[in-house]
Amino acid sequence: MSTMNKHRWVAGIVFLAAAIAWLAVGMGWLNFQISAFTLIMTVILAIVLLTSLVDLSIVGSVFSVAFLAMLYAGPLGITKLVPWTILGIALLVTIGLSIIFHPHRSWYHWDWRSNRNFSDDWDDDYIDTSDQSTTVIEATMGDTVRYVESDDFKRATIHASMSGVKAYFDKAVITGESATIHIDDYMSGIKLFVPRDWQIINNIDPAMGTVQVFDNHSPHEGPRVYLTGKVNLGGLEVYYL
Repeated sequence: MSTMNKHRWVAGIVFLAAAIAWLAVGMGWLNFQISAFTLIMTVILAIVLLTSLVDLSIVGSVFSVAFLAMLYAGPLGITKLVPWTILGIALLVTIGLSIIFHPHRSWYHWDWRSNRNFSDDWDDDYIDTSDQSTTVIEATMGDTVRYVESDDFKRATIHASMSGVKAYFDKAVITGESATIHIDDYMSGIKLFVPRDWQIINNIDPAMGTVQVFDNHSPHEGPRVYLTGKVNLGGLEVYYL
């Protein structure tokens, strides 16, 4: 079953469960009342929780449970823990599970593409190359390095949640007039390394985050590359090689 079909099943099951819960409240089968807002938020968080479990997303799973706990703090008798204690516990659980399931090793790495040395925490599983016109980079609670090699680069999508991402595009060739790099950054640090001739056009309006393009003062007369998406509580940096 494809991921899209799994998500459709999840959403359908959650809405059916919400209908049953609404019926139970209306019939008085439950000993507490649920407002329309609470029911709607429950449906949304349940979908996030189940889809996160399907996608094996630690952050999405843990924090959706945390928000559900805060939503039902009264019936659960945990109002004293709302919100910071629950959020703190969720953060520690997320870090702990990520350390267990996403261990990293420290290596001293020679970056032969930019002739620089750097010491980083990275794992072989997070290093990959792509020769396709489109590529997707995903990182959750971990560091990843991606070298994008393509003779007809058109689009890259980077999803990062509480992670560090380094993406090298110096071996990517844009045959058309433009390409797009779409960013979905949540509490992450993303660094892009691009060819000297690319014209970087920033269309990202960060929310409590930063977007910086470090210009090396060389003329950028090549294809246009549009930065789109969002940066929430994170940072995006673009360097010319």
